[in-house]
Amino acid sequence: MICTTCGGETPNDSRFCRMCGDSYLVAPTAGGAAARRGAMSFQLSRVAFGIAGVLLLAGAGYFYYAHTLSRTGRNEQAANLIDRLTKKPHNIPVSSEPVTINQLGYSYFKLDVPSKASSVMLKGSFIASGGVGNTIEAFIFSEADYVNWQNRHAANPLYSSGRVTMGTMHTELPVGPGSYYLVFNNKFSVLDSKTVRVDAALTYYQ
Repeated sequence: MICTTCGGETPNDSRFCRMCGDSYLVAPTAGGAAARRGAMSFQLSRVAFGIAGVLLLAGAGYFYYAHTLSRTGRNEQAANLIDRLTKKPHNIPVSSEPVTINQLGYSYFKLDVPSKASSVMLKGSFIASGGVGNTIEAFIFSEADYVNWQNRHAANPLYSSGRVTMGTMHTELPVGPGSYYLVFNNKFSVLDSKTVRVDAALTYYQ
């Protein structure tokens, strides 16, 4: 008997193929070789479709990863390979001394990015204490948005923590020279001053 599914040969008294377990068996005839070739061709087609499906899924996964990476920015491990090979890494610490921020006030750190800097990141964490809830707001602004924010105009921060006690920052800054401001805001607190400890660094390749 010949299995029409896989082309395997099975004893004549068998009801199922010993190769694939299927029950589509036919008696061998003069055209048995052709039947086997047809069955094998069908199997090869199934394998080809399976491989194509796997490749399609892999391509879709790669596209999603690349798209996500481009939206979220490059982290240290994904920094441009050319930067790593041709430029020197720089790590500029942001003061970790406790900063006291009065009620209805704010404090800031100015971050200067030099020309030809690339893969620019501000990374680190902060923690606030004092007052009800130990809360603070943190922002990262470009120079123009910082001026707008100071004057109570619309501003678009590169990072905004919301009102939190602790926060982490892993923010990509635009390539090229410019000034940026890491702001800790306590304007919402009428009665209580806050103390903020910052452990962060500005990193880039140049």
